[in-house]
Amino acid sequence: MLRKLAVSIATLIALSHSQVVQAEAWFEVEVYVFERQSQSSEQWPDAPNKTKTDNAIDLISPAIAQAITPIPSASAPCTLVFDADANSHCAETLNGTSTSEPMPAAPASVEYRYPPVIPAEISSAQISYPTANGNPVLLTRSQSQFASIINSISRERGTRSLLHMAWQQPMRGKSGSVPIRLFAGKDFSGTYHFDGRKIIKQAQAEPMTNADGTPMLAPAVSPVWELDGTLNIYLSHYLYIETALHLRKEGRKLMPAVPSDAADTSATLTAPKVMTPFLMSVPLEQNRRVKSEEIHYLDHPEMGMVIQIRKMAQPSAMQNNQNAESIQTVGQY
Repeated sequence: MLRKLAVSIATLIALSHSQVVQAEAWFEVEVYVFERQSQSSEQWPDAPNKTKTDNAIDLISPAIAQAITPIPSASAPCTLVFDADANSHCAETLNGTSTSEPMPAAPASVEYRYPPVIPAEISSAQISYPTANGNPVLLTRSQSQFASIINSISRERGTRSLLHMAWQQPMRGKSGSVPIRLFAGKDFSGTYHFDGRKIIKQAQAEPMTNADGTPMLAPAVSPVWELDGTLNIYLSHYLYIETALHLRKEGRKLMPAVPSDAADTSATLTAPKVMTPFLMSVPLEQNRRVKSEEIHYLDHPEMGMVIQIRKMAQPSAMQNNQNAESIQTVGQY
């Protein structure tokens, strides 16, 4: 009897320990990025390696951009089958009856229409609460704590605010961490390519039309943001932050005197070089171990980042408090 009781207690302890290990610790993060308009003589790469942002979490677009509902495809999913006469039919409508399970529609990715310039202050319109094993949550402006720091830095000569935002997120190990997408400032996609080349305006041609005579829509152009990249924070005994940001600045560069879109590479190699407008890219790439509650400053000749990672009430505790408050509220009536 005692042996069975000891085994049961050990099993319960092991299960509770496993749940604690698997529970994700949530932290609050606040970031302020600013440009330092200095006359630095340091040489920067002509163009950045494209930062991998496909899997990054985007908290900015839903807050400042207009969501565009993607147009569904005209052709529905169809599984071809063949009848006795070797004629093909969709399985879903063969002989007017469904012969296969309907295929679930693939989730459509949300597209956004952005303003030409993103405001430096990014915040949620209302307070939201995180949920256990949920996604990061953008905070409201009243929940941020950098007001005095921003005022102090803004008073310094030659500084300009680029981005200020705060959010709550779970902290995972490096292999399981997901970076947060950061972008701000002006969209240069109307005047520059992503690699920094100036867009050469071609003569206006007659608009392309579809088969039914309607104007053909121009292909969507991805924004080329003044500040762009990712911030990854992960937990490995200590907290670590990894920045992969680029600040784009208009400048000039010696380039072949041929159109940037020219297909003839031999002409590009032999053409004389002239000073040409070019969109320079300044990298801010650092990996640093940090401590929670401390305010950390990432220095750079062209920009700076202030970041603080704060402890917070965990989502499970928040939920318990909300449940308790709702019970007390019901009891008053």
